[in-house]
Amino acid sequence: MHAAILSIGLVIFLGHLLAGLFQRTRIPDVLLLIGLGIALGPVGLHWVRLEDFGRAGPVLTTIALVVILFEGGLGMPLAALRRGLVDSSGLTLFSAVATVFLVAGIASPDLGWWPAMVLGAILSGTSSAVVLPMVGFLGLSERTRTALALESALTDVLTIVLPFALVPLAVGGDVSSWMVGRDVGVKFIAALVLGWAAGWLWLRLQARARRLRNYFSAMYAFVFVVYGAGEALSVSGAIAVLVAGVTLANPPKWWSAGGETVAVTETDRAIHGEVVFLMKLFFFVYLGLSLRFDELGPYLLAAQLVGAIYLARTLIARVVLPRSVERREAAIASVMAPKGLAAAVVASAAAELLPEGGEAIRDIAFAVVLVSIVATSLVVPLLDLPGPRHLVRVLFRPFAPGSVGGSVKNT
Repeated sequence: MHAAILSIGLVIFLGHLLAGLFQRTRIPDVLLLIGLGIALGPVGLHWVRLEDFGRAGPVLTTIALVVILFEGGLGMPLAALRRGLVDSSGLTLFSAVATVFLVAGIASPDLGWWPAMVLGAILSGTSSAVVLPMVGFLGLSERTRTALALESALTDVLTIVLPFALVPLAVGGDVSSWMVGRDVGVKFIAALVLGWAAGWLWLRLQARARRLRNYFSAMYAFVFVVYGAGEALSVSGAIAVLVAGVTLANPPKWWSAGGETVAVTETDRAIHGEVVFLMKLFFFVYLGLSLRFDELGPYLLAAQLVGAIYLARTLIARVVLPRSVERREAAIASVMAPKGLAAAVVASAAAELLPEGGEAIRDIAFAVVLVSIVATSLVVPLLDLPGPRHLVRVLFRPFAPGSVGGSVKNT
C-alpha cells in the first residue's frame, strides 16, 4: 500500500513536469502519463497493481468522466459555439460517421457486427485532453482552434451517448434499430431537460452557496447528484452534467441572484482546472496500468483502425473544410483525431455491460487510444518538415497557401 501512496505523490509531481515538457516538445502529456502507468505497473517496475485499486478504480474513472464533462460545459460559451459550429459541423459529422462504419467493417470479423458498431461509436470522437493542449501550441488561427476544440467537445458527448444506445443491439435482445433510435431520442431530450433544470436550480442556489466555506465541494456534490439522478432515471447522466455546465456558464444577462454575480469567475475556472488536472492524471496513469502487452492482436488491429480513420479523415477534411483555411491548418485538422479519456472510460463501462465481447472491445479501445495518441504526436510535428510539407501542398492545393512551415506558440 505504501508503494501505491508513494506512486500517487510521484505521479502528481511528474504530471506538472510532463505538462511543462509538452510545451517544449509537443509530445502530449497524456501519452507520457500512459507511459508512466506502464512503467509503474506490472509491465515495468511492478510498484502498483491494478488490483490495488479494487472497486475504487471503476468508481474513480466515472468520477473523472463526470468532472471533465462538467468542466467542459463550463468552458462552452454560447458565442464560441455559434462561431465554431459552422466550421466544425461537417468535419465532426462526417468523421464520426465514417469512423463508426470503418471500425465496424474492420473489427466485425473478430467481434461480430453490433459489438463492432459499439466499438466504432466509442472511437467516433476526438480527445479534448489531447486536442486542446496541442492546438494551443501549434500557432493555429483562432478559427481553426475553435473548430477543433468544438469538435472534441461535441464528439465527447457522441462518444458517451451512441455506444450505450447500441449496447442493447450488441447484447442481442429483442430490440430493433428503430426502437433504439426512438429510445436514444427520448433519453437525449430528457437528459437535456434534466441538465437545463439542474443548471437553473444551481443558478438560484449559487448566491447562497458561495457563502459556504466549502463552496466547491458543495458544487461537485450537486454535480454528482445530477449524474446519479440521470442514471437512476435511465437517461444519460453524462449529458445532463454537460448541459448543466453549459447552463451555468451562460446565464442570461437579465438574471441575477440577490445582486450577486452568477457568472463563472476566473477563480472558479482555475479551481475546476486543478480538479480536472488531478482527474486526468489519475485516469491516464490508470489506463497505462490497465494495458497488457502479452498479446499483440489488439495493437495490430488498433494500427489498422487508426490508419483507416486517419486516411478517411484526410479525405473528409479536404472536401468539407472551407477553402479559406490555410493548407497547413487543414493538414493538421485532418490528423487531429486522437482518442482519449471519454473513449477509454466508455470502453471500460461497455466491458461491464456486454457479457460477450466486452473485454475484447475494452482491450481494442485501450490499444487504439495509445496508438492514436502516438500517431498524432509523431505526425503533427512532421508536417513542418520539407518532405511532408510538399505532400501537404499537393494534397491540400485548393486551400490558402498561408505561411511556409507554420509556427509554434511559445509560452
